Amino acid sequence: MKDQKAILIKCIKNDVPAFVIAGHDFFAVPTLEAYYQTAKENGADVEFLKDMKLVLQEMKDFQQQEPDKIRIPKLKAFEIEK
Repeated sequence: MKDQKAILIKCIKNDVPAFVIAGHDFFAVPTLEAYYQTAKENGADVEFLKDMKLVLQEMKDFQQQEPDKIRIPKLKAFEIEK
């Protein structure tokens, strides 16, 4: 599986927009399933799809093993623009 942290660091370093979905996010699994399906339907590389399957399975495993950590995300007070 690709190093997700390295991908994020590279995006930050090169000023490329990125979006992080954490395993504790209630919406992580359905979001990644939709992304995987869209990628598959639009001709994503087989190796990329294999890697995505691993990421998706890791999210599913985490959520099954740590149900008490799953939450619906919300912004904290300091994150809200005034």
